[in-house]
Amino acid sequence: MKLALQPLFSQLNPNAQHCPLGCAGQCNVSSYLTPPPGADCPLSTHQVETAAELLFGEADVIFNCSFTGDGKSLGASLPSLLDRQFRVMGLYPTIELVEDQTRQQRQYHQTFQLDASERIDRLYGEELSRRVSEEESSRMVELMTAIKTKPILLTNPDIFHLIAHYRYRDPAYGTAELICLLAEFPDVWVFDEFHIFGPHEETAALNIMMLIRQMQTRRKRFLFTSATPRDSFLKQLQQAQLQCRQIQGTYCHQPTVGYRPILQGVNLEVVQAEDVVQWLDANASQLRQHLREDGGDRPGRGLVVLNAIANVNRAVSRLGDRLPDIDIVEISGRIDRQERETIRARLADETATRPVLVIATSAVDVGVDFQIHLLVFESSNAPTTIQRLGRLGRHPGFDQYHAYLLTSAQTPWQLERLQEELAPELATASPISRDRFNQALEHSLELPQAFDDYRRRWGPLQAQGLLAQIAEDKFTRKVSEPLRQRLSESFQTLWGDRFPNRQGQWCALETPIQDELLRFRGGAALQIAVWDDSGPQKRFYTYDLLRLLPVADIELIDREAFFNQARPQGFSSNSFPERFLRGYVRLRTWRLERSPLELSTGSTAEELDCCQLSQLERLQISQYSDLSKQLSPILCFLIPVDKRNRRSHWTVFRRLKLPPTFGLYRLNDADSNSYACAFDRDALLLEALKPKLGDLCRRRPTSLIF
Repeated sequence: MKLALQPLFSQLNPNAQHCPLGCAGQCNVSSYLTPPPGADCPLSTHQVETAAELLFGEADVIFNCSFTGDGKSLGASLPSLLDRQFRVMGLYPTIELVEDQTRQQRQYHQTFQLDASERIDRLYGEELSRRVSEEESSRMVELMTAIKTKPILLTNPDIFHLIAHYRYRDPAYGTAELICLLAEFPDVWVFDEFHIFGPHEETAALNIMMLIRQMQTRRKRFLFTSATPRDSFLKQLQQAQLQCRQIQGTYCHQPTVGYRPILQGVNLEVVQAEDVVQWLDANASQLRQHLREDGGDRPGRGLVVLNAIANVNRAVSRLGDRLPDIDIVEISGRIDRQERETIRARLADETATRPVLVIATSAVDVGVDFQIHLLVFESSNAPTTIQRLGRLGRHPGFDQYHAYLLTSAQTPWQLERLQEELAPELATASPISRDRFNQALEHSLELPQAFDDYRRRWGPLQAQGLLAQIAEDKFTRKVSEPLRQRLSESFQTLWGDRFPNRQGQWCALETPIQDELLRFRGGAALQIAVWDDSGPQKRFYTYDLLRLLPVADIELIDREAFFNQARPQGFSSNSFPERFLRGYVRLRTWRLERSPLELSTGSTAEELDCCQLSQLERLQISQYSDLSKQLSPILCFLIPVDKRNRRSHWTVFRRLKLPPTFGLYRLNDADSNSYACAFDRDALLLEALKPKLGDLCRRRPTSLIF
């Protein structure tokens, strides 16, 4: 399916005389940022409206829904740049994005003639551990210092979540002191790139917003950027009596006075691929032609974004052989920040003559602005797919811009829905606006019902878990009782009849379910630390064991052996917290072709609980018996499927229309019965979708003893 996407232009603030920022005819920003020719203000309309709403508005929750590449970060930062007393806590989903926004904030401060060293701080787990070690203090103390002393704190939502759940403690301070600072000091909490989160994270954020609202002594705001809110999420906020406002940019599709260019026109082809690496291999000559011919006077620059690191490694190997005249480079979780900076510099070097093709994982989805004219990317959920496409065409100067969207053959409904949605345009071969195409993607790729089902099932219980954390400390129980009462009433308003009035339902949950609900992102089922010894350079990272085994040859090693190799490369024990890991492995080689993954359990059909959350014992991987003892117990959800058909577990995948990245596996029991299974966070989502499984959950496996 071939499409032509129109270019995009964003309207600048058209009325300096009645500017929402109160400029009164004299633009307060133009002395720092130069307006384009013919314009009085350098800001887009959505940037002005966002900043004005944060400074003077009535909304509790603001959604900036402007297009990727249209300067949402500047709109969120303007209040703190114009008012030095305005305090911001930015919540970014990746370390890469925290670092990128730190660089961006420093540039803003230089432009607005402010001292970045006195105003900006950034914190994430590894950096927090480093400070604790150097200062001989505690995590709680370091967080309190950062919140109190820096008006701009850039961190991740995981730390935000841990603070709200009273997980940071110090005997010298009251348990509630840190959460009180979190609720009182920032004027706005910015949830950036929130579209990449799933229903688990969305639900957790919603409950914490209720907590902060009950603790604040003056009105504060929450800003979501790069996020088109789901209707059900908006209704939930409104049910909680929060005022919401959506801010859109104003756009046109041809050069117009008072508008600035945002995105170039793009030729897009949507294809279905059985194996994305095989598709890249088969179309290598076409990729070479784009990189050689479409750059104009500039060297060719391209980006391939794949969902799995294993496929990135295969693609680097395959294309390195097929395209010797193209520089093939990798960006993934295996690549450290210094190497990423080197790659960025190579892409931006206009004196270079050789084309460059970057093969990357979702590490580039956020926080990376490459100057490219060729993009190949796998489909994901609708917001992430829109975000990835928005990486192309930001920079003028290339002759043509081409994109290939690869949908999975395992999810054929994605391409079918997209073709159906765009049938009128396909029939006439007419160019399509970005708005129209994004709407089609949202209809074809998004699965909002999964979010609704998850929130309904687990949101109220997650809220009870938050209340239980507040009541847990006996020293602050009396002091916190009024807060717990107010928060309980707030949760009752938010969740209605589904919110349990007593803690009995929470306490009745098994501990593994409680633990999973109280994590922000949920657990990775079988997370391991990897020493990647497959190439000339040693690399160290974490990865999901079940996604790694089909594509790599590994051996189990102990913690000491792992860190004997990792420490000389600059990694500490804080880089790989033991409590989150199932083990340590050495990766010897990557396979060029996938091998089947065979999971089994020593339990019989009678011993297993189907279609409900349970702890799976004796999980085994036939190819790696030495790993088995480290895999159990694990939270799981099992659905009986036809044992005679080796692909019968995909029935569940298709019925629920699960995203391509969902962790659904086939498992055999000791009686040779088969199951579709998911672990940890994915198990929670399957349980929430249980009503849709119908007859599958009525199927009963049989035990050999009968």
